[in-house]
Amino acid sequence: MRAASPSYRRRVDPGPAGEPIDRLLVRAGLALQRFTRSVAGSYGLSATALDVLGALVELGAVSHRDLAGHLRLAPATLTPVVDALEGADALIRVRDGTDRRVVRISITPAGRERYAAAATGVACAVADLPAPPPDQAELIRVHLLDLLAAIERAAP
Repeated sequence: MRAASPSYRRRVDPGPAGEPIDRLLVRAGLALQRFTRSVAGSYGLSATALDVLGALVELGAVSHRDLAGHLRLAPATLTPVVDALEGADALIRVRDGTDRRVVRISITPAGRERYAAAATGVACAVADLPAPPPDQAELIRVHLLDLLAAIERAAP
């Protein structure tokens, strides 16, 4: 039997009765990722491009390598995203004056505007999703952070 989701008025397959929490977390995480990608896409940005612009707002001018590290991506993975954002005048790349091997990336005013609009749109869309009751939210947050830390410690 399928349960109705009050937020979407669509039917959501609850999975098998007693589905383990780890599987539910994976399903919810993937669904949220698809959702945010879709919303970011409606602003003409991939989720990675939105993350790049957000990191540049937060960090200021940063090397390509440091930006990739901050986003937990391989530098080569980041290159086509940076290329596209540079082509859209959302960021600029400049060789470091001290070490010419280093390329520093910074956000442009147009990139800041684009980021602000898309980030606000994503935040509003996510805010419309169901949230846990306030008395349970912090407990869930702490558990998820503990889970992430344990996984990082156990990773080979």
